[in-house]
Amino acid sequence: MNLDLHEFKSFPAEITLELETDTIDVSVEGFSFRDFISVRLNIQKVGEEYLCQGYFNSPVEEECCRCLALFEDELSGDLNFTVKVGEGESSVASDEDDADLICIKAGEHLVDISEVVRQALILSIPLKPLCDENCKGLCPSCGVNLNEETCDCKNEEPDDRWEGLKDLSG
Repeated sequence: MNLDLHEFKSFPAEITLELETDTIDVSVEGFSFRDFISVRLNIQKVGEEYLCQGYFNSPVEEECCRCLALFEDELSGDLNFTVKVGEGESSVASDEDDADLICIKAGEHLVDISEVVRQALILSIPLKPLCDENCKGLCPSCGVNLNEETCDCKNEEPDDRWEGLKDLSG
């Protein structure tokens, strides 16, 4: 995804970009993109730096961590990075204050922001995606999805070795 800085005549400027999902490598099991990634940026110019703030969103399909069913969701998050024009090679670096810094050579006007977007997407993926907050999951005995049907499995008998702890609960 390229940001063309010559496109702007005055600042602050605002732009919306769309990125094809097949150009971003997000290798996470149980997760896939459904459509493009939309990025909206507000850009300020201060000297030879462009301060970019905005957000992204993208529809995705995820696998529930409890019942393993696929469900549709939307990832979204904030983007904050700085483009610095100067001498030297073009590069992407991470600052200590968590603001990404993209350095470009003087005279360049295209900035590849794909890596910044990819990192923000990865950070927005939930650790334990749930299809529903009240998802019942799978039966540990027979594996049936308890959201769709009930099973006749009996609860396991308590282990006699733990019986002494019942007296401690007062």
